Amino acid sequence: MYRRSWRSYVLRRNLVVVLFVSFVLVGALIGKLKLGEAADLAILLGWIGVYLAAGWWLTDWKCPRCGKVFGHRLWTQRCISCDLGKDEVEAVGRGK
Repeated sequence: MYRRSWRSYVLRRNLVVVLFVSFVLVGALIGKLKLGEAADLAILLGWIGVYLAAGWWLTDWKCPRCGKVFGHRLWTQRCISCDLGKDEVEAVGRGK
């Protein structure tokens, strides 16, 4: 259960990082395409919406020990309910 939970966390975290980094690339691409202000704004707002949804999905990650939301912030290192650390979940998830 810990391994599956850790894989879920890593997937969510990596998605947020990729979306954050690709925002710059999308901005550069939009600048080159010159679609018009309305289309550019719509694409950027859509991208921000996707990023915020992914961030919410990451913060909604459940603790493998107690089953409650792990934390309300992206940088939370310990479960707010049972005090399980991310490093402990990672160690079990990687088989250490």
